[in-house]
Amino acid sequence: MGAIGIHHTEVDDAAFDGPANEARLKPDQSASYYRRAFAWADPEGNPETKAGYKFIHHFVDSEGDIGAASSRGCSSGIGVLNGGRGGTTIPESDREGVWRHLAAHLRDADMEPPELKSLRKVEMHTAVDQRGHEVRAVETRMSLEDGKLRGYAAVFDVWSELLGGWFFQFREMIRRGAFSDSLARGDDVRALWQHDPNWVMGRTKNETLGLLEDTHGLHTIIDPPDTQWARDAVFSIRRGDVDQMSFAFSIDAEDDEEWEFETDDGIARRTVKRARLYDVSPVTYPAFIQTSISVRSLWVPGAAPRAEPNADATKAATDGEMSRMANLRRRLDLADAQFKMRR
Repeated sequence: MGAIGIHHTEVDDAAFDGPANEARLKPDQSASYYRRAFAWADPEGNPETKAGYKFIHHFVDSEGDIGAASSRGCSSGIGVLNGGRGGTTIPESDREGVWRHLAAHLRDADMEPPELKSLRKVEMHTAVDQRGHEVRAVETRMSLEDGKLRGYAAVFDVWSELLGGWFFQFREMIRRGAFSDSLARGDDVRALWQHDPNWVMGRTKNETLGLLEDTHGLHTIIDPPDTQWARDAVFSIRRGDVDQMSFAFSIDAEDDEEWEFETDDGIARRTVKRARLYDVSPVTYPAFIQTSISVRSLWVPGAAPRAEPNADATKAATDGEMSRMANLRRRLDLADAQFKMRR
């Protein structure tokens, strides 16, 4: 079945409790009964049980009779389609049909429905640099105009592919405005070639790096220096040999990020609401930023660079990895506890 076709009913703007209304539905009824209350049906589920449906948005009385559509339930459902509350696991191909169903009820109530956002998965990679900053590399494209490099170092309000490593995996979303405080403070952000601090391509302090948050992401304009290495870098970008960007950031306070662990697909989700930006960088290999970076690591305050590969250093690196894992687990446990307290 998938998305359930549009129907027109009365619409009520009273407070709406989706789980409570779903609980009042009669058990073991016909598919036509349940289709009146929901906007999506699992094509592989049992059509004669409510467990096979999602996106309830109709009021159900104490007798199990289905009534008016809820404008709040429809708006909430569109929010979930757009990634809110951990998003949804319905097929991408069904999202527009569900949106049309919910949007039709809102229009019947003379309300303009929220637009359906693109929730394409962002090809994003995670690492930790030598300073202990989180690094994200995004599959974006750079262009060269008037001698300046332009591109997006970060994109907003879309879920990433799986990040993390063997001991913990998650999806991440960078909220629009996440860097606004950092930019407003005038944080001195650099543009680096390949994240190497020896090769500075631009800097906000002297206006050779421009950063602007728009609806899509962190728009980056780099005015590279007239040096041989920079001309070589620009040549590689012009040819398309290097066409991806990444950014380095840190989280300064617990409320700057939000973790959700109880998700439909069992994969934790992290929303970055506020971040301190350190640098942006065109990169060749977005998954491995520097030789000392481990893609198995997530940023932990005070993380140290890895030791040289000898026996003592290997033990120290292993101990350090375990320490970082323990520190991360404490952070995750705290986030999990805070999340459960809010439920």
